[in-house]
Amino acid sequence: MTFHDWNAKTVEDRILEMAEALRLSPSVKGPQQFGNAMPAPVRAADEGYGYSPAYYRKNASAGALSRMSEVWDWINALPEMADRKLLYAWSYIKVRKGMKIAAFAAENDLNDRTLRRSITKLCQQIANDLNRKASIRLTVTDLQVSENGAHLASQTVTSESRVNHWRDKDAKPQIDPSLRSRRVLDHRESRER
Repeated sequence: MTFHDWNAKTVEDRILEMAEALRLSPSVKGPQQFGNAMPAPVRAADEGYGYSPAYYRKNASAGALSRMSEVWDWINALPEMADRKLLYAWSYIKVRKGMKIAAFAAENDLNDRTLRRSITKLCQQIANDLNRKASIRLTVTDLQVSENGAHLASQTVTSESRVNHWRDKDAKPQIDPSLRSRRVLDHRESRER
């Protein structure tokens, strides 16, 4: 996996994907929404299956849902509550139909350009934080030693390089014949411990 620097545009795209995934997620249905658990009966032929036009509800993918929780962590790490609220509200307005960005900016006492600059500034702040974390992670010497590379792996293993220097060449295991019963594992005894 190669690391690519984060920038404001990529963070903004991820924030908009988060808002879209949240919009596509099913809402919580409370106990009073349907009234009872029984389905409505079909009383006429035109109410049956196939008489009305079919509809399709798009759902968020599993990858989008996992990235959504990651973006929540990014936004919630911002120090100012007003910045967090602005990013959440802006992303919600941006992905849904209805309210325009200009109306949202006027509602928050901003003009379009000031809103755009503040969103870009917040996204760049998140990108800088992500780049800082990645640069710290990749510059630690312990992690560089543990990197896997084809040029680091040995291709042959010789019998002389085995680690057997700690025992004699004619060494044999010593077995006490009086402890013959201890050479077999007793599972009942191990369960009692």
